[in-house]
Amino acid sequence: MSQTDAPRKARLRDVSRRTILDRTARLLVERGYSSTSLREIAKAVGMKAGSLYYHFDNKESLVEEILTEGVVHVQESVGAALDAARDAGPMERLRIAMECHLRTLHEQSDYASAHIRCFAHVPPEIRHRLRKVREEYDGVWVQLLKDAEDAGPLAEGIDPHFLRMALFGLLNWTLEWRLPPDRSLEDLTNQFYRIVFEGAARDGS
Repeated sequence: MSQTDAPRKARLRDVSRRTILDRTARLLVERGYSSTSLREIAKAVGMKAGSLYYHFDNKESLVEEILTEGVVHVQESVGAALDAARDAGPMERLRIAMECHLRTLHEQSDYASAHIRCFAHVPPEIRHRLRKVREEYDGVWVQLLKDAEDAGPLAEGIDPHFLRMALFGLLNWTLEWRLPPDRSLEDLTNQFYRIVFEGAARDGS
């Protein structure tokens, strides 16, 4: 290593991978995948675009790491919430999982939010590699709905697969909303829970 290379590499190490990941995740949430360039990422972390290659092979590898971590984060958050509510009934555990999923997207993790916003827009090979980690999180909800079905609360003829997809659509699409400032995520969860599992129509209507 030459004397001129040493200071440069030291400066590059000062910008940690975590800083790059954090600031890229924020850009992905704000701008989306296609509108987030390496030049903008480099500007956000205070380095030249070419210097990003010291940490990541390309934009795709950087984004894939963020999207993977996003699913892992929400799964770990929901898993921890469910572990703390082991004695709750199956429907209450579903409500807890719904609230934790929403809270992770809106308050805790740009990574999870970036995954929701960008998954459909990344290259097909990235979506394919993300399939396993997404299926692992899907499995949490498959079990929650199976427990509810086994306990009897779900109406006869309701397909748990379609119900799970409907729940994900309901929860994830809130990232596109302007959420009411006077309503908490707990309130929002309770509204969703009531709509999905109790119905919006009056009794007897």
